[in-house]
Amino acid sequence: MLKNIFKIFSSHVIVKALGLINVLIIINALSLNDFGEYSYYLVVLNLITILVNPLFSSYLIEFRSNEHKKFNFGLLVVPLIFIVPFYFGIRSFKNEIDITIFLLFSFTYISFAVLKYFLNVNERYLEYGFVDIALQLNILLSTVFVIFVFKNNDFLYLLLVTYFVTFISSIILYFILIKRKDFEFEINFNKIRDLILNSKYFIFYSIIIPIIAFIDSYFVDHYLAETELGYYSFSIKIFNISMMLIIPITTVLNIEQIEIAKQDNYWIFFKNNFKKVASLSIVLFFGAVIFNIIVLWLAFPQYKPSLWTTNILLTTSFISYLCLPFSFLMAYRKYNVLFKLALAAVLIDVLINYLFIEKYGIHAAATATFLAYSIISFGGAIMSYILLKGKIELN
Repeated sequence: MLKNIFKIFSSHVIVKALGLINVLIIINALSLNDFGEYSYYLVVLNLITILVNPLFSSYLIEFRSNEHKKFNFGLLVVPLIFIVPFYFGIRSFKNEIDITIFLLFSFTYISFAVLKYFLNVNERYLEYGFVDIALQLNILLSTVFVIFVFKNNDFLYLLLVTYFVTFISSIILYFILIKRKDFEFEINFNKIRDLILNSKYFIFYSIIIPIIAFIDSYFVDHYLAETELGYYSFSIKIFNISMMLIIPITTVLNIEQIEIAKQDNYWIFFKNNFKKVASLSIVLFFGAVIFNIIVLWLAFPQYKPSLWTTNILLTTSFISYLCLPFSFLMAYRKYNVLFKLALAAVLIDVLINYLFIEKYGIHAAATATFLAYSIISFGGAIMSYILLKGKIELN
């Protein structure tokens, strides 16, 4: 398991390094207000994950649990059917979303995400990392060309070029990495219906997660000044860097936990790994805090007002690192518990932002994020501990 995590982590370090360079270029090219608007635009666009991740995450679990042989790309029909009505839905959050940028971003995200699910379910982690690097490298090169070659600082034009280039690259990667014998393309609406009904609580849970990430930026954008949105966007970028290990860990654990659950080896896994995970979480937390201080004081002093907002968010990453490896609710298909935790998290997130954001600003938004993700991460670990120890039985 650790070997597979390292395979993805090594590539993810490269991805985060490329992403950091890209962010540095954009921060220097855009004003504080434009950087905030650019970041919020991406937050809104990323809601497209709702159409992809819940369905394909459920399929990944079913695929491994039932030991299917071929990956069914026919499931792509679902996000493609809903993509246009989804566009009109998100315009209620940002009315001026350009449809061309939306479609390019959506097709790019869908194609890359589904390709990674295919590689994940087949445990092809080196290629999985290669896909991540290819995506981020194309984003960086697009930024370099738009800002330094085309000398254009319009972030809408930057988004347009970036996701046109990345979409083309995704198509090329499909031809390179996928062989005909490894997949099928079956559009069976009865099977899709059964998959959705059998995993409905998990799908609801997966829909709520990206909404939580969106809520805080929405409140900051609508209730605070544009400069505050810029500061909060900067904090989110540092927070995302601090979470660089989450994707490698969860990508591998999604598969490993299913195998551990089949053998009922949760307690062996917990006893063998708790101290290691706790030590790693502490080291990563203090490393991220020090990194944040260095970046603010040496590179971007104009973003110093974001210091404590970022520190609150970094505490969120600490809780995630500590708890997520021991949340087996997904592996044991306790989807209803996952859904209840996510529902409680999103309600707390909305309530804190609504009540306190005008008074406490971006600190309230960061605190709401911390509490929401803590409910999911810590709650998932605790409920796994209780359920699998047999103290209570939940249906």
